[in-house]
Amino acid sequence: MNISIGYLPNKYYDFTPDMGGFFPFAVDNKVPYVISMCDIYLPECDENFLPSWMDNIKAYPLYFCADVPNYFKDECEEIYNASQIEYRYLTEDRESSVSVVKIQDREQLLTAFPSFITLGCEGSVVVWNTKEDVFSVEQREWKGNWKGLIEQTIVIKPKADMSIFWIGYDGNSIEVLSNQTYFSTYENITSTLPEFVEPSLCEFE
Repeated sequence: MNISIGYLPNKYYDFTPDMGGFFPFAVDNKVPYVISMCDIYLPECDENFLPSWMDNIKAYPLYFCADVPNYFKDECEEIYNASQIEYRYLTEDRESSVSVVKIQDREQLLTAFPSFITLGCEGSVVVWNTKEDVFSVEQREWKGNWKGLIEQTIVIKPKADMSIFWIGYDGNSIEVLSNQTYFSTYENITSTLPEFVEPSLCEFE
């Protein structure tokens, strides 16, 4: 499995929500390392890629926050209930619900992650972090395609020794925002990847 890894220049992103850009959620505390793991297509990746990677960085428990269209809500709940996966809702309305799902271990991740890939590839926000639930939904002003709009927004308040992961647009990347040393250098990142992954360094202009 091949993957490209690069650090995003500061001009690429803002920690305020940016529809159509980086990132479609708010991050209240800035983090030093912002990385794109790209040139992949998540529906076609080895199913062991993410569980093995999360094992290697000792990430559990994981907290997934996702905007779930209501037509997919029952199916997600069935998956969670069958595997005794804890979940709660931050918001619920007629069109969609924002859920937070606690993943305790590799087995639960293998069960739940395909549904998150489906959501991410369909344009829903799917973001997760390590160690602790730091998600909320608040009114925030947006940039990008929603410039000036004040809207209900997923908000993340990172803490020390924490990493955040977002399924990029169309499932073609995983973006990482981190203050952990695992992500401080390209060499550190590659040392965390499963053995079957062939990484390469990419540079963004």
